[in-house]
Amino acid sequence: MRQRSPLLTAYCSAALLALLACNGKSELTQNTGSRPSPDEAPSTGSPSSPSPTTPSTPTPAPTDPDDTEQPSEPTPTPVPDPDPTPTPEPEPEPEPEPEPVPVPPKPTYTRILWVAPSGSDGASGTESAPLRTVTRALTLIAPGEAIYLKTGNYAERLKLEERGGTEAKPLTVKAAPGSSPVVKPSGESALVDVRGAYWNVEGITLDAAGSAAFAVLWRGTGAHHGVLRDCVAKNGTAGAGLNVSEKAHDILIEGNTISNFNRGSSDSHGIIVQTTSKNVVVRGNDIHHNSGDAVQCIGPEAGATVSGTPFDNLLVEDNELHENRENGVDVKTCTHVTLRGNIIWGHKATSSSRGEGVVVHLSAADVTLEDNVFYGNGRAINIGGNRVNGPPTRIVIRRNLIRDGLGGSEDGGGIRVDTSTDVKVQHNTVWNMPGPCLTFGHGDTGPSASLDVRNNVFAGCGVSTRAGTARSSTVMDGNLFFRASGSASFLLNGESVNLTEWRSRSGLDKRSLEKSPGFVNIDTGDFRLGSGSVGRNAGLGLGLTFCGVAPDLGAFESDCP
Repeated sequence: MRQRSPLLTAYCSAALLALLACNGKSELTQNTGSRPSPDEAPSTGSPSSPSPTTPSTPTPAPTDPDDTEQPSEPTPTPVPDPDPTPTPEPEPEPEPEPEPVPVPPKPTYTRILWVAPSGSDGASGTESAPLRTVTRALTLIAPGEAIYLKTGNYAERLKLEERGGTEAKPLTVKAAPGSSPVVKPSGESALVDVRGAYWNVEGITLDAAGSAAFAVLWRGTGAHHGVLRDCVAKNGTAGAGLNVSEKAHDILIEGNTISNFNRGSSDSHGIIVQTTSKNVVVRGNDIHHNSGDAVQCIGPEAGATVSGTPFDNLLVEDNELHENRENGVDVKTCTHVTLRGNIIWGHKATSSSRGEGVVVHLSAADVTLEDNVFYGNGRAINIGGNRVNGPPTRIVIRRNLIRDGLGGSEDGGGIRVDTSTDVKVQHNTVWNMPGPCLTFGHGDTGPSASLDVRNNVFAGCGVSTRAGTARSSTVMDGNLFFRASGSASFLLNGESVNLTEWRSRSGLDKRSLEKSPGFVNIDTGDFRLGSGSVGRNAGLGLGLTFCGVAPDLGAFESDCP
């Protein structure tokens, strides 16, 4: 799992931006998996994230030819004085030494079975007499034991079936210390097919080598409490690299590199989680260069491979999601989804996507996007759009940094809210977008209803806000607008207006401000508000935790100790 210091995320985004050849403007020169609560601690640097633990375009259903489913005392200084004896200064109290950070104990196993390509399946499975195949080792492993793979290629299908694993005694398949094992396809079936409980797979390269095979497939009610950690999954042509489906649940996907699942102009996602499954954590991964989305949560609409109850409880946290053909994250009809602390960049428009960092549509519900960094995308966030039943509902977008959108032929927008109900856009910083900082009321399947836009910084965009007629019950206030090249501009029902006209005609932003936000240092990616900023302690009370006498505007609190 990759850890980032509070300012490192934004600094890294500033450095990586040079790699994107973006066309944005530059105007200013200065472990529980629990669902988020509204009073969480504010951000004080770049977006940060608490640490939870384990808790969509159609993808082809898994096929399987042989299965039906797939300090010291100071010396006193005498002072001339008529008194005979000077009084020494008191000795300072020594500072207590900090307690060392506890190091997690290394796992212990009741037995280790060793496997090497040079071994023999008739051997004892010790380090000096390894087995030859993982398949043989899987028939011998018992709860609490591990299979260690030595360096080499293994053209096998790893079928991880029910063998009595428990939380205290999981079953583990991992790279032997210092080894680099590679699992390659054996036919078109998943390289790792998980149907049993408490299987951990660690440190292995899963190379699909161009085959139409999932790298890992968790499926069925028996597939639960599984872990994929510190692996490399790559080079497949199936509908996804990793697939959680058919009622599989409580899966942790952590610290992996997932890339180059590619079907040309068709979808091949890094990770897909599907209808009827639940409780998945995707944390600290690097997911890139896939022909679909980095992560997709697919719903039961027509064309989905599995019908039934929508996927529930997905946490996507502390990942770097970049340069995928479609989106960083695509949330369709899924419930209770949290996207937190991710860096999402490098998505461009294609024939099937506008290059959104995140899109939430169809009938998604209870979705939170917080403490993320977006840059170099065709559009950062899109809520609403195509739907079959009800629109996206109860969506929260807060404390995100959205910067440096792509220009030219790209949309270059920050946040767009189309057909939806009860969307909160609060405490975000949107900077240097060629298109609008914010767009709403342009949905063609219904209004942007009950939209709440407060305490944001919208600066350096081509248009501050673009509002259409398809809107109702909008609350918009306490925001900070700025454009260096002139007055902030707004588009209201297609007509360009300034802030004064915007207020009078829309009835919105009565207490909002137009002035430079006074960021600390945009060149180093420090988007906190400087000491002289009008946005410090200027926010409206929204029931969220803050430092100082009032909340700061934008994504970061500057007055915290």
